[in-house]
Amino acid sequence: MALLGLQAVLSDAENKQASNQSVSQWLDELRDAVDSAENLTEEINYEALRLKVEGQHQNLTEVSDLNLCLSDDFFLNIKEKLEDTIETLKDLQEQIGLLGLKEHFGSIKQEARTLSTSLVDDSDIFGRQTDIEELIDRLLSEDANGKKLTVVSIVGMGGVGKTTLAKVVYNDEKVKDHFDLKAWFCVSEAYDAFRITKGLLQEIDSFDLKVDDNLNQLQVKLKESLKGKKFLIVLDDVWNDNYNEWDDLRNLFVQGDIGSKIIVTTRKESVALMMVNEQISLDNLSIEVSWSLFKRHAFENMDPMGHPELEEVGKQIAAKCKGLPLALKTLAGMLRSKSEVEGWKRILRSEIWELPHNDILPALMLSYNDLPAHLKRCFSYCAIFPKDYAFRKEQVIHLWIANGLILQEDRIIQDSGNQYFLELRSR
Repeated sequence: MALLGLQAVLSDAENKQASNQSVSQWLDELRDAVDSAENLTEEINYEALRLKVEGQHQNLTEVSDLNLCLSDDFFLNIKEKLEDTIETLKDLQEQIGLLGLKEHFGSIKQEARTLSTSLVDDSDIFGRQTDIEELIDRLLSEDANGKKLTVVSIVGMGGVGKTTLAKVVYNDEKVKDHFDLKAWFCVSEAYDAFRITKGLLQEIDSFDLKVDDNLNQLQVKLKESLKGKKFLIVLDDVWNDNYNEWDDLRNLFVQGDIGSKIIVTTRKESVALMMVNEQISLDNLSIEVSWSLFKRHAFENMDPMGHPELEEVGKQIAAKCKGLPLALKTLAGMLRSKSEVEGWKRILRSEIWELPHNDILPALMLSYNDLPAHLKRCFSYCAIFPKDYAFRKEQVIHLWIANGLILQEDRIIQDSGNQYFLELRSR
């Protein structure tokens, strides 16, 4: 069947899509065809369920009775859609040879991986001690003119460590003791005053929010909550540089006590300039610090001096990460389970380093390509969640199962889902 042939080359196609436009287009067409097939299945299931319910009211208990209720138009419509989908899949299968895609069969290799947590480890912060101390000093100091509110912007490119710096300072004991209350909210690209206000109130947890609360009611509650309090608020990943919208939002915070602070993390210099007050610009890590960070994660359970070949290649890979902590940690975390130098060299020689970034770091694309096909599908599915969404493991696993993304193999499907989740988290 066409699907078996397509599935056999899926892993190879996903690995090549970043460097081969034809393969990328082929994958897009395959996804569209699979979506069409799934929609067709849902349409048939819906019609069968509808007829079953109607049949119960009409005392039609036999399957043959239900079949008689299906119209010729429905059968003809389904037949045409099915034939079109099968024809598309056959065409895609015929292109496999022209694209040079190779079949891959066999069991899924389980790599030994060290699990990580979402907590920030202070010992894992490299080359940022000066920035940490500077930011803490700014938060603990009060404006000489008695200004109630100060905004500190942390500016830098994606992956340079803005959010990590903010988290370390946010959780610092001196900072905790200095402020009456704290709140953290990830703003992201889609600016929404209602969502921001509600999110901050939920962080502060001082009011019982009602479903029917409108924006004005929420803003009144937030002002009341902050009134007379010395607060620290972090607005993470801000993209919106519309001054009027920012000014409206800032007016919610003027009720606080003297010394209240807002930390804003952003990639955009225009956002930092709009905030006016104070700014910290994060530079990329030096080559020496980059290697120290990479080495900590890639050689977590071994001495790099005992693996000179891996160390030599590792230093070259670390240099390609251009001082970005996110890139360094991502690739190092991926490579720590690979003990063969050839696997490291494949990463070093990859064409992905030379591709336009398009807001996706090459290191992240390399890490994604290293995932087996079944984990790629599960990871991609998580794109339905908004950024910084705190989902539960059981929730995600159930959604994967419901959407047919878990391979059952020889174990309970829930156990397979748990294994998928743990491996993705470890990366």
